[in-house]
Amino acid sequence: MKKKSVDEYPYKFEYAYDNVYGHAVSLLSQFELPLQGVHLDIGCGWGAISDKLIELHNLHYIGIDADPDAVDHLQSEGKEAYHFKFTDCETNLAYIEKILDGRKLASITILDTLEHVLLLEDLIKTLSVLSKKYNAPLVISVPNFAHDDVVFKLLCNKFDETETGLLDETHINIFTEEKLTAICKKFGLHQVGQKDVILEKSDQYFPENLLTLAEKSTLRQFLISLRRNMSADGKVNQLVRMYIASHPGLKIENRNLKRPFLSIVTRTVGNRPEELKEVLLCLTGQECVDFEVLIVGHNLSVEKQLLVESIISATPEWIRSKIRLIRVNGGNRSTPLNVGFEKAEGHYITILDDDDIVFSNWVKEFKTLSEEHYGKILKSVSVRQEYETVETSFSKRSSRAVSGFIKDYPAEFDYIAMLHHNQCPGLCLAFPRSVFHDFGLRFDETINTIEDWDFIVRSAFLCGVASSPAITNIYRWWLKGNNSSQSLHNSQEWEDNYFYVQNKFNSQYLLMPPGSAKRISRLVSSRSGLNNYNEESINDVSIQRKRELAHQILISDSWNITKPLRLIKRLFGKRTDIPEIFNATERELDEFIINAQNSKSWRITSPLRNLRRKIL
Repeated sequence: MKKKSVDEYPYKFEYAYDNVYGHAVSLLSQFELPLQGVHLDIGCGWGAISDKLIELHNLHYIGIDADPDAVDHLQSEGKEAYHFKFTDCETNLAYIEKILDGRKLASITILDTLEHVLLLEDLIKTLSVLSKKYNAPLVISVPNFAHDDVVFKLLCNKFDETETGLLDETHINIFTEEKLTAICKKFGLHQVGQKDVILEKSDQYFPENLLTLAEKSTLRQFLISLRRNMSADGKVNQLVRMYIASHPGLKIENRNLKRPFLSIVTRTVGNRPEELKEVLLCLTGQECVDFEVLIVGHNLSVEKQLLVESIISATPEWIRSKIRLIRVNGGNRSTPLNVGFEKAEGHYITILDDDDIVFSNWVKEFKTLSEEHYGKILKSVSVRQEYETVETSFSKRSSRAVSGFIKDYPAEFDYIAMLHHNQCPGLCLAFPRSVFHDFGLRFDETINTIEDWDFIVRSAFLCGVASSPAITNIYRWWLKGNNSSQSLHNSQEWEDNYFYVQNKFNSQYLLMPPGSAKRISRLVSSRSGLNNYNEESINDVSIQRKRELAHQILISDSWNITKPLRLIKRLFGKRTDIPEIFNATERELDEFIINAQNSKSWRITSPLRNLRRKIL
């Protein structure tokens, strides 16, 4: 057989600072390698890194390759090189120990080789044994099968093999970051460094007129926006990672893991012990018990932590075994949600704050919906009920309902209305775990309010929503004294966050469900707004501000202090009309705000408001 010349050899690549060879040497340079040690380059090719390793680290270079022409070339340059085809681990180790002949192994590289070998696990095990025995760092590089160009072409049924590159026609194995990490963990290789090769456009970026590759096409931009959230290595051409070996057999995620149906994430700062007891009591009475509970304690003091732990300990053993307490320090309201969702193991994940109430059918309704709509967000119906805190003989701080059930929230999920304002408390929704764990959606930790609305809308346009008309829970609406988000954050912050989230929606591609086109067409034609939402324009946020102002009046100290005056008015047949904030027309809101702010009771309490402003 005629020997290949340098020009004929398909894998003759030069060393460069910003290619895979330069990145491999850079990773090894993080270690103080033994002087006069041996560097073992497996799948060495024509030895692109040999001169640089000798120059920088004074290492003795040994190359091993299955191609005799590559080995001959290295030997002609006076370098030590061997022709060998790797096989089972025992044979591999015996051969390498023979050529080392007692010399100290300092470091190992295997660059763009694993994709070509038949007995992959045997070779990985060989590398792990050598790394552990000699405490030698190991650098592995493999082509990334999950590059955007490959993924987007596969969507169009295109798989274009080439002589070299990401889809080299000689490849036997394909790699993504997940696969490389899993197989290395299996054999005890711990990643200690990373310097991937990034290419915006790989050798697979053809044909350029393909819609998934065409730079300005909406389809491509939508796909890129999806993958951006996934922590996907869409621009990584080659994964270049450095490892040190330790004990093998690290726990690998079991794909057949028996997951609970529902993970329930409950935020608490330890200030609502009585309400938290009620939450756990509600869960004890569930008709379906296929769930786990993650109580996420946010910035808990030791005293508050002990209090929460005592509440958990007081539950029956069968439900106590389902509860995990997770402590989180720092961040804002979104932080414990992100941590809870990250730790959740269920097929679906829901939010149940430490002051809400769920009925016995809550979990069961979600599970029933999932049987026909698995993969969609699952929605039941919440009712709102107004509460205030009271002191009783049993507790200094308990809660009391001061209204009946108020049906503010619609049975059907309305995608278009949700772009305008939130109609869904978090506890009426269950999210598929994939939207968080695979697609990378997160609660926005830059905002302190309406973080749930932001997450719900972004998730809904990916998953879709399956709705049930069943009422399954009570969303408590605190009028005073509970440190709720309504009272902890002023109206300006709510308004700023509202515009921020609206702008975020406006900057993203939205995948609309069937039926949306007719709805939008009707809105444009009639200029009437959102179905039964009182002809509000989608772009008109003034009514949203009025709803917030009306709410601030209702929870204010001034309103609560003057309650006896309104009771006296009622005795004389005069009644103060209080609208249902979420369903009120703009006219009803205007009338309430004007009447309230011009009332005698409001004027009487003006010194109180002035004093409060001075203090703040």
